[in-house]
Amino acid sequence: MKNYLQSGLGLFIIIFLISVNSTAQSVKKPSLNHIAIYVVDLEKSTAFYRDIIGLETMDEPFKDGHHSWFKVGPHAQVHIISGAEAPTTHNKNTHLCFSVPVMNDFLANLRSKNVSYENWAGTPNAVTNRVDGVKQVWLKDPDGYWIEINDDQF
Repeated sequence: MKNYLQSGLGLFIIIFLISVNSTAQSVKKPSLNHIAIYVVDLEKSTAFYRDIIGLETMDEPFKDGHHSWFKVGPHAQVHIISGAEAPTTHNKNTHLCFSVPVMNDFLANLRSKNVSYENWAGTPNAVTNRVDGVKQVWLKDPDGYWIEINDDQF
């Protein structure tokens, strides 16, 4: 190593590696910041996402009684906004998805609170087993938005 440094080659390699690392860090891709859901009853929806899904509430800056915010990742949130006139119908392909560490514990919570769920095909109280081994269930929030819950631990 000493010979490389004395010849200047070592210094060139170090500068090159720093340059490559700096360039890679300066090219940032977009990242998810938040998802907003428009709801009829803020209190009911807040309780659903907090008590049924298990999301962590967080302080929201507006303090106007029309918003609830939930932390869903290091820098990602779900915003619940009141003001919708009525629940709407949504296709299951348009959904939010949350991963849980233990599917059986999550399902026990749903059953204890009499919350219905289904598999992808629509069979009540059934679990879909994906080809990659991930288990998933589907349920609707109070406004009819589809929620997928799976045990993917990426």
